Amino acid sequence: MKSEGTLGNFSFAWRYIREYKKSLYFAVFIQLISVMLGILAPILSARIIVRYMSSQVIRVMILAGILLLVQIIKNLLLVRSNKQYNKVYCDVLSSLESDLVIGALKIKNQCMEEKGSGLFIQRLTGDTARIATGFGRIADMSVQAINYIGILLAMLSINFWVFLLGAVLLAIESMMEIYRTRKLYKDDKEYRAANERFSGFIGEMVRGARDVKQLSCEDSFSREATERVINANNKRYIMQRNSWTMKLVRWQFSEFGTFTFITLMALFLGWGWISATSAIVLYNYFSSLDVHAITLAGEFMEYVKDFNLSVERVCAIMYSKEFPKEEFGEAELSDPEGEICFKDVVFGYNEKKVLDDISFTIHPGEMVALVGRSGCGKTTILNLLSRLYDPQEGQILLDGKDISTLSKKSVRGTMTVVNQIPYIFNMSVGDNLRLAKQEVTDEELKQVCRLAAIDEDIESMPDGYDTIIGEGGVNLSGGQRQRLAIARSMLKDYRIILFDEATSALDNVTQSKIQKAIDEIRKNRTVILIAHRLSTVIHADRILYMSEGKILDEGTHEELLEKCEPYRILYQEESNEKN
Repeated sequence: MKSEGTLGNFSFAWRYIREYKKSLYFAVFIQLISVMLGILAPILSARIIVRYMSSQVIRVMILAGILLLVQIIKNLLLVRSNKQYNKVYCDVLSSLESDLVIGALKIKNQCMEEKGSGLFIQRLTGDTARIATGFGRIADMSVQAINYIGILLAMLSINFWVFLLGAVLLAIESMMEIYRTRKLYKDDKEYRAANERFSGFIGEMVRGARDVKQLSCEDSFSREATERVINANNKRYIMQRNSWTMKLVRWQFSEFGTFTFITLMALFLGWGWISATSAIVLYNYFSSLDVHAITLAGEFMEYVKDFNLSVERVCAIMYSKEFPKEEFGEAELSDPEGEICFKDVVFGYNEKKVLDDISFTIHPGEMVALVGRSGCGKTTILNLLSRLYDPQEGQILLDGKDISTLSKKSVRGTMTVVNQIPYIFNMSVGDNLRLAKQEVTDEELKQVCRLAAIDEDIESMPDGYDTIIGEGGVNLSGGQRQRLAIARSMLKDYRIILFDEATSALDNVTQSKIQKAIDEIRKNRTVILIAHRLSTVIHADRILYMSEGKILDEGTHEELLEKCEPYRILYQEESNEKN
């Protein structure tokens, strides 16, 4: 589905509101009653003025009591309807945001990296909120519009020519508002795009604040942030300037219309065509229309503009080719064994080739290490295997089946990745672990933490497993983050475990513990290790030495020391660094 004009956009929003339509209908019904009472109030006010003029004290008091009762009931109904609208809004917003999160997580990784976080944050928060208010706001405004239609009909019943003048003036001002909101749509689209760039940059600043300070690059970072915020705010200024200029033109016309209306009423009174009471009622009605009806019309058109733009932006994430989605096959691996085979795989980022016609096979239950200098393509192999990216040429087989034909569960449910810099979420230690397995017991949590050598660190924290560890695991050391990520990966019975520099931030003692943990969990599992420190992979069943996107040689640690000179040099360099 994609957004197709206002009707298509409302159809999209209705999918989420349908479940709560009874609450919406009830809100509209009681607001309609409130509106009818609002139409009655000016008539009662005019009659009170007339009774004042004729000194009918008792009648004034009776009319004042009726007016008080009408206003109290109207206000109570108005508050009740707004509560209903707000309930619908909250329920719809929850459903819509949940669907958009799911849709965003289906987008290809490369697209998410290119677009930046700001775009998704803005659309997940601001745009979904505008859509959720959709039918509630439209219903609210429509009921208010019925109020003004009722006022026009009341004016028609009193005097046709006064009604005609009021209708013509309102029509001209409405056309002015239509022109203003069309211009506002274009300006707002440019502003939101600029604001996404700024908010995305601020998100990066928050996540990378420590690096910014340690690199002493606050000045350059501040300049870039300032340029982006100035650009966004300039777009907003232009949008508001244009809008207010056109509002001023409409207001001036409105003042001219009020002058014309008052003059006409004076002439009608002088000619005896209408009574003073009718003149008071008509003037009250026109004052309500001229000030409030056009404001409502402007708000309505602005909201429809906002609504359409928000639906387009949300639908783009969920359905547009601009945000391509990951595609998985339907084939299932009923009992995965963990065999991995790369056949003539070619892959590159943009125009830079990273893997060049690479082929290898890893057998079930085998521990294989990928080593080589930075940039040789080690991490890219893991990214392709977990289908964060797809090869441009060649095939990747899992238990003999092309992974492009396998279901998401068969690919990602079969393997887990422990990254060099794992992302730890801003929640408790226990909740971070439960992301991998919600139904996990406390004993299971403690067991995997012991295997990952992180249990003592957790127990020394202020609230143990309930300790909040901050966004990105900011309150943990690099080694603690990696060990917590390793513990998280142990909670599920994955057939394949991928370690991407997972022990790079560990001291020798902890690394030894992790090595024992890896030896323990590797039983009946296929393990791929990527390591900068060769001391962490010397016990692997096989080591594949990579250079410039190719596998230069393979064998055990001892075999490579004998036959692969680049590997020997790399190992000697590491030994010299230790010494």
